[in-house]
Amino acid sequence: MNTVLIFDYDGVIVDSLDIFMKFFINSCKEHGWKEISSKHDFLSLFNGNMYEKMMKLGMTKQDILTIVLQVKKGLLNHLEDLHLFPNMKQTLMDLSNQHTLCISTSNETSVVKNFLKLHQLSCFTQIYGSDIHHSKIKKIEMIKKSYPAKNHVYIGDTIGDIEEGKKAKVITIGVTWGWHSKEKLQQSNPDYLAESIQDLTKIASSIN
Repeated sequence: MNTVLIFDYDGVIVDSLDIFMKFFINSCKEHGWKEISSKHDFLSLFNGNMYEKMMKLGMTKQDILTIVLQVKKGLLNHLEDLHLFPNMKQTLMDLSNQHTLCISTSNETSVVKNFLKLHQLSCFTQIYGSDIHHSKIKKIEMIKKSYPAKNHVYIGDTIGDIEEGKKAKVITIGVTWGWHSKEKLQQSNPDYLAESIQDLTKIASSIN
């Protein structure tokens, strides 16, 4: 296997924007952070690293931890309301036959593992969530070290994903069905742009 495919989770594998955003904004408001009160405010956090953007707003590590844990609790209690994007399960299973699949996400590892277990998806070799490290750069580097390969690819749906993938010196694929629009995603100049889930298989097979 010459390629390790590293997936973001929210907006790439699972259609979670509305539920994640609801819990996140509600938690921010509950703890006095009215700066994040709209969809625009929320999605702006993903123009870079979410945790770094939160700190720039003035949040302490404890503030962030409190909000993240509240979001985690909400997501774990509503896993059945989250859904895989159409054709995603079969695509992931097919890709896992040819490549090593991992996840690097800003979500909590336990949320991802529980969701994948619910949907009987066991094709990921490693899952690194925000509890492992807040930086996707660091997590991608950890995966590169643990799973040496000719190529490592990061697949994301936000400007922040692509920027962190580039900083980690991996090939980047931006997907247009996620949280940031195609037009916004193109601002980060991903190496490849997947406009359908089927494109992931085509792009992966073309990387040598």
